[in-house]
Amino acid sequence: MLKKLPYFFAWLSLIILASCAQILAPTGGDKDNTSPEVLEFNPKNKTTNFTKTKIDITFNEYIQLTKTDEQIIISPPLNTKPDFNNKGKVLEIKFQETLLPNTTYTINFGNSIGDNKENNTLPLSYVFSTGNAIDSNFISGEVLNAFTNQPEKDITIGLYQSSNYTDSTAYKNKPVYLGKTNMNGVFTITNLPNTSFYLLAFNDVNKNLKYDKTEAISFLNNTVNTTDTVITKINLKLFKPETYPIGSIVDTFCKELNKFSFVTYKSNGLNITSNHGKQYIKTINTGKGLDTIYVFTKTTDSVARFTVSTQNKTKQISIKNTPVFKAPQLSTLITKQVEINDSIKLKFNNPIISIDTSRIKLFKDSTQLKYNCIKISDFEYALVYNWEEKTSYKIQVLDSACKDFYNQYNKKDGSGFTIKALKEYANLLLHITIPPLSKHQYLLQLLSDDEKRIYHEFIITQKQDINLINILPGTYKIKYIYDSNGNHNWDNGDFNQKQQPEQVGYFKEKLIIKPYWDLEQSILIE
Repeated sequence: MLKKLPYFFAWLSLIILASCAQILAPTGGDKDNTSPEVLEFNPKNKTTNFTKTKIDITFNEYIQLTKTDEQIIISPPLNTKPDFNNKGKVLEIKFQETLLPNTTYTINFGNSIGDNKENNTLPLSYVFSTGNAIDSNFISGEVLNAFTNQPEKDITIGLYQSSNYTDSTAYKNKPVYLGKTNMNGVFTITNLPNTSFYLLAFNDVNKNLKYDKTEAISFLNNTVNTTDTVITKINLKLFKPETYPIGSIVDTFCKELNKFSFVTYKSNGLNITSNHGKQYIKTINTGKGLDTIYVFTKTTDSVARFTVSTQNKTKQISIKNTPVFKAPQLSTLITKQVEINDSIKLKFNNPIISIDTSRIKLFKDSTQLKYNCIKISDFEYALVYNWEEKTSYKIQVLDSACKDFYNQYNKKDGSGFTIKALKEYANLLLHITIPPLSKHQYLLQLLSDDEKRIYHEFIITQKQDINLINILPGTYKIKYIYDSNGNHNWDNGDFNQKQQPEQVGYFKEKLIIKPYWDLEQSILIE
C-alpha cells in the first residue's frame, strides 16, 4: 500500500495542473464584411402625401452612426437639422420643423451607417414627398480641380431657384437642393422638380451650407433646366479665389542697408521704380501666391520713395530707411552638377556691379579652358562651354572676382563635376497640333511626374515640331494651358465677375523616357 502512494500523488498532481490550465476563448472566425440590411422603413420609402414628424428605419443587426454632420445630406436642406437617434437596430429620425408642401425630400446617409462590429457601411437614401408625386428628374456631373484636372471629393453641389437668384444669393441663402461629390469627383442629385436652377459647387469648409468668399468654388454661367428630364455629365472646374487682388502690395519694410522689401501677391505685371536713381531688383517667387521683391537703391533720405504701377493704376509708396542696419554679406552659389546641354550658374544674393572673368577659371584636368560669360541678371551669370561627354571639369572663382552693390568682394570658391555619357541621355521629338482654324495661343509645358518642376515651356500658336536633345531620362507629363488673354500665364477664375478659369489639358499618357532612347510623340491640343 505504501509503495502505491507515490503513484497516487503523481496522478493527483496531473489532475490539479490540468484544472489550472488557461481556458482560451474561441476564435472569432472570419472577419465580418457584410453591411447591415434594412428590414423596414416606417413610413415606407418613397411615400407620398407625407405628414409624419418621425421616420424609423429598422435593420437586421445593431448599427452605429458616425460623422452625421459630414455624411448626411438632406435635400432640400432644412433650417433645423433633424435628430438622428441610434436605438440598437433602429434609426430614429425626428423632424424639428414643419416641412414644405408639395416637395420631394431626399435624405442621403452617405457612409454614416455601419454595423456595430466592423463598421461596414451601408449606402442608403430615403425619399418621400409631401405632395401627390415623387419628383423624378436628376442631374449629374463631375468636379475637377481647375489647374490640375484632378477629381475634387466632398465638394457641396448647390442648386438655387433661378426665379429669385441674385449675385448675393450664394452668400446669404442655403441651396434649395444639395449634393456632394464622391472620391472620384462625381455627383448626382436626384428627385428634382421640372424647373431651372443656378448651380454652384463649393468646398463648404465651415459646414454652413453657404458660400464664403475664401472657399474654393465652381459655377455655371447659365442655368440648368431639368425640364429635359435628365441632365448628365456637367463638367465643373473648381478654383480657389485670389486672396488679394493680383499685384497687391501686402507689406513693405527695410531690414538691411539700402535693401527694400515689397511683399506682393502674384507680382506678375507689377513694376516698381525707385525715386532715388539707379536700382537693382530681385524677385523671389514662393509658388504660393506671396512673392517678395527686393529693391536695392542708395539714398540718405530718412524715407525712401517708390512708384508702383500695374496695368490699372499707379501709386506712390514710402518706406522708412534704416541705414543703421548692416549690409548683407555677399554669398555665391555655384552649380554643383552640370548636364551636357546646361551651363554653370553663378548666383548671388546681392546685385553684382562688376565681374572680372580673368579670376574665374575653368579647367579640364590641368588645362585651362576659354568659356563665354553671359549675364542673366544682376544676380546671376552663366558660364557657357561646349561640354564633352564622360569628362571631368573644375571651376575656380578666385577671391575678389565679383564686386557687389555694397562694394563687397566674393570669397574664393570652386566646384567640380563630370559630364555624363551620351548614352545616359535621351532625345524627345514632339509633333504639336492645335485645333483647326484656331487663332488662340497655348502654353505647352513639359513637367515632372509630380508636377513640381517645369522643365520646358513653349508658346504654341500653330502646328509645329519641338525637338529636345539630350534630356534626362525619367517620367514626364505634357500639360497645355489655353492662354485666352495672351499673358503667358494661367489665369484664375472670378466668381463675382463671372469669369471662368483658363482651361487646362493634359496629354493622356505619361512620357516614359529611357536612357539612350529617341522618343517621338504626337500631341493634339484638345
